[in-house]
Amino acid sequence: MTTHETYLQQVRTLAVSRLSDDGERKALEEAKLVYGCGNANLRGVTHFGAWKNGSPEAHALAEVCAFGESDPVQLAGTCIHELAHILAGPGAGHGPKWRAACTKLGLRFCKAAGTKYSPACFTVDVRHGISRLPKPTDGKPLATLGGIEIPGLPILPRPCSHGIGSRGGKSRGKGSGSRLRKWVCCCGVIARVAREEFKATCGLCNTEFRRAQ
Repeated sequence: MTTHETYLQQVRTLAVSRLSDDGERKALEEAKLVYGCGNANLRGVTHFGAWKNGSPEAHALAEVCAFGESDPVQLAGTCIHELAHILAGPGAGHGPKWRAACTKLGLRFCKAAGTKYSPACFTVDVRHGISRLPKPTDGKPLATLGGIEIPGLPILPRPCSHGIGSRGGKSRGKGSGSRLRKWVCCCGVIARVAREEFKATCGLCNTEFRRAQ
């Protein structure tokens, strides 16, 4: 049986093998990568400096979330998406550094939200590597409502929380910036959301986002 955990670790190995810089490889290899429930309808999330394993410095903790899962290709894409956040570093959001990190790790055509992961989203080497990996056979998450499974109920993933709408608000597509409200936390991370109310806590400084004027 191949577990989801094993599958994600193998995807990480594929992506990290493309890096030539020892420091970058070490940062991704020492990060904690987990498969868990996560927040409802979230595909993945990365917390910087949130994992301590005995070394002097703390490492990043990245989670690929079960309730945002659609298929193994999406799991692989989300895994590399989160690894790219680690490689780009805190504050990079979905800007140029993150996009460059995605390219280094073999992920293409990726957005902050709404990416429809397919084999074409990966470079040829990573695509072939993923196709050869044994797919998870340990089960799958179920869509529920009030704790009751509802057949056919879709699991609708929310966008990644790092840098949504930053630098003009177009990470969701052309023209989206004008519809988004700007929210900031104490450490300066910016989130833009298309709603008047936004209840969220920053994963870096653990403070609530507040509406910017």
